[in-house]
Amino acid sequence: MPIDDAEFRRAILELKQNLCFPAGELSLSSTSSTTTITRIAGVSASSIVSLTPYNAGAKTEGIPQVVPASGQFVITHTSTTTARTYRYVIHTPQ
Repeated sequence: MPIDDAEFRRAILELKQNLCFPAGELSLSSTSSTTTITRIAGVSASSIVSLTPYNAGAKTEGIPQVVPASGQFVITHTSTTTARTYRYVIHTPQ
């Protein structure tokens, strides 16, 4: 489906305003109490990383502590063999 001019202008405006947020999916480490997600463009120490549990193990775990830094964020969590998958969105102020 082709993009019309209004949609194109809106997308360009969002890019200019830095409203396109990096997002993805991650699984917590089962052998450690921290998980580091690296090489994320646009992440800084002032970013806000929002996590949403994506499987039953993550729902049980709840929302762990997240600390953003330049190009990465570190999640502190319990160490367990239960699979825990989250989806994330990163919000970085301009």
